[in-house]
Amino acid sequence: MHPKSTRGQRGAAALVVTMLLFFAMMLVALFVNRNLVFEQRSAANQYRSTQAFEAAQAGLDWALAQLNQPQRLGPDCRPTVDPVASSFRSRYLNYVHASAMFVPATWSDSGVATALHPTCVRSGSGWACSCPSTGLPTLDPPEGTTPAAAFTLQFLPGDKPGIVRISATGCTSLAGACRPDAAAGADATAKIEVAFGLLAGLHTPPAAAITTRGAFDADTATVGVHNPDPTTGIAIHAGTSIAASRARLTTPAGAPTSGALVGGDGALAALGTDRYFAAAFGIDKAGWKNQPAVTRIVCRGDCSGALAAAIDATADSALIWVDGDLALSGPLTLGSPQRPVAIATSGAVRLEGAVALYGVLYGAALRWDDTAGGAFVRGAALSEGGYQGTGAPEFFYDTAVLAVLAGNAGSFARVNGSWRDF
Repeated sequence: MHPKSTRGQRGAAALVVTMLLFFAMMLVALFVNRNLVFEQRSAANQYRSTQAFEAAQAGLDWALAQLNQPQRLGPDCRPTVDPVASSFRSRYLNYVHASAMFVPATWSDSGVATALHPTCVRSGSGWACSCPSTGLPTLDPPEGTTPAAAFTLQFLPGDKPGIVRISATGCTSLAGACRPDAAAGADATAKIEVAFGLLAGLHTPPAAAITTRGAFDADTATVGVHNPDPTTGIAIHAGTSIAASRARLTTPAGAPTSGALVGGDGALAALGTDRYFAAAFGIDKAGWKNQPAVTRIVCRGDCSGALAAAIDATADSALIWVDGDLALSGPLTLGSPQRPVAIATSGAVRLEGAVALYGVLYGAALRWDDTAGGAFVRGAALSEGGYQGTGAPEFFYDTAVLAVLAGNAGSFARVNGSWRDF
């Protein structure tokens, strides 16, 4: 064979092998590139899904914090001094006294009861929110080309008293489920639902208008103590002696006044102060005063102004803890039948003049002197020690006031095992 012909055949064979190898390498490159594109798309989808999920989780955390803040809020969900503004809780939950249930608030959309949806969107400077009391949320997407995560909330009725369910929908942008009036949908959404339970401000209402672990000593005063409730009927409940020969008593219809005074209760006297507190409030003092819904104040001298300001700053029933003694002088009105207060102190309570309180008053000791017209507690009073005083206040056992504190006041917490995603 001619040498040139042999070299030509070898060159052709080498070219064929080279082309085959090149084609194989191209197939491998295309396959790797296909996998890379697939992984990039999967990563992007996972990122958007995670972003929506985290937005929904942020919505639940934000809702819990807002429910436990009794301050008045404006339409932008920020605190306001507007005296007619409502709190987040009262804006989105209606409390039904008869059933002790929370029912979601709604607005009328052309005659159709429609759920309210507080909504927030993330921007470069933080979250911007809308808390409508009627109508749809009023929010615009943040400026810029980068989509901003958002969430919207819906309140659902619970299956038992003190329980409310909240559904949070997270979105990768303020669109779709997070903004019903938007033309476009969000790239990704996630929905989470959880139940919140109320830790009541007053766990177990006392049975008497005034309860003392020690003695009730008002033998020289014409104090009025009234409990017409037939289920309890006790006006004064004391761990030791009761000296109230001039007291004006009201009992349930047909019941003797002697039954309104229950003294010498050894079991009551033997209770430690922590157990005595927990018997009414359900938890110990440290747990109660550290609740998110409780306002803590420290007073030096007369606390009337500071206490009234703390109560006026809330739109719901106020829970107040006072470190140290509490001195109040009238004229002074604290709380109302619709918004009673629970005031607990680590020290003694000293009242003078026309102090009017709707709710529960708790202290290490209780004294009331120099009363004038309009001095009363409507609800119940409790003392770790005793009661003394020369004044003639009125103590009214009020079941309606106590029911509000037991059913609608307090802090919400997550119910274990209630978390669901969709």
